[in-house]
Amino acid sequence: MENTLRELILSEIRSKGPIPFERFMELALYAPNMGYYLREGSTIGRGGDFFTASHLGNVFGSILSRPIEEVWRRMGEPKDFHIVEIGPGMGHLAYDILTALQGNPIESCLSYHLVELNPHLVKLQKKRLENFLSKVFWWRDIFELEHLSGVIICNEILDAFPVRLFEVRDSRILEVYVGTDRDGEFVETFYPADNELISYLEEFAPWVQHFDNYRSEACLRIRNWLRTLRGLLKGGLVLLIDYGYLSEEYYDLSRNRGTLMCYFKHTTNDVPYVHIGEQDITAHVNFTAVAKWAEEAGFKVENYTTQYRYLFSLVDEKFLERLYNHNPSSVIQFKTLILPGGMGESHKVMTLSVGL
Repeated sequence: MENTLRELILSEIRSKGPIPFERFMELALYAPNMGYYLREGSTIGRGGDFFTASHLGNVFGSILSRPIEEVWRRMGEPKDFHIVEIGPGMGHLAYDILTALQGNPIESCLSYHLVELNPHLVKLQKKRLENFLSKVFWWRDIFELEHLSGVIICNEILDAFPVRLFEVRDSRILEVYVGTDRDGEFVETFYPADNELISYLEEFAPWVQHFDNYRSEACLRIRNWLRTLRGLLKGGLVLLIDYGYLSEEYYDLSRNRGTLMCYFKHTTNDVPYVHIGEQDITAHVNFTAVAKWAEEAGFKVENYTTQYRYLFSLVDEKFLERLYNHNPSSVIQFKTLILPGGMGESHKVMTLSVGL
């Protein structure tokens, strides 16, 4: 698999010359049938390369069912209400949310849409959700969905968007491209940053031009993606959960090698040019940019906080008591989700609304 994908990337470099790192990352993650997220046998969870909050147990989905119900009520309890989950992984979160909403008045109004690129994961999701198939629908892309009202869930999605790598040297902003040496090994080369990247940095991190030997990344694709979401959502809420920072912290001098990280069989490294197609490549999210672009697209930014504060705001003593009575290990799951120093602090939550 790695050799085939490697040859695909090498072929493009031979044809076009060095390619932007953003393009390299796109191919490594999303090349049809070969990229990390689209290959057969791709698994997410404790048996794979990484796991998300939904893999810790049913607590995460149970808690997220509460703001979903709240949005439904705020919208006047419509008879046609939709949940869209983008990048649903193994289907755990969908299962837990649908299970938590069983017997609830919202259940009869509900449709659940899974946006999944990988046909092999779709098979696993359908098996996991076999008891809910009358309510669940699958799509390859959000462009296939028509205007709807409800809640869009994006749990650790933005960190997988391809990013543009840059370095600052002698007050010059250079973008990282990927080429090859005489032996056919991938090597980085540098070109002056274009106006789009420079404009981004001037808006969100103008101070970096005064740094030297500084390296970081910028995800510019999120802007158009948010516009697409706004065009899709007639009314309701977008729930963004991911690890990231505001601009001031993201582009601080102390973080002078950026946030790019690779995950391979539950180990981490910062070398994206190995295990191609077999390791995840991620970068943290600049939530300052997300908020600005969301507002430009027509969203209202309702909230931005840590996962700890967000989840804690959704529960009360009675809710936790019910969780414990149903499954005593739920308390451990909840602590894992909220503890400082872990997911409770590293993961942020931003909610965007339309017409609420």
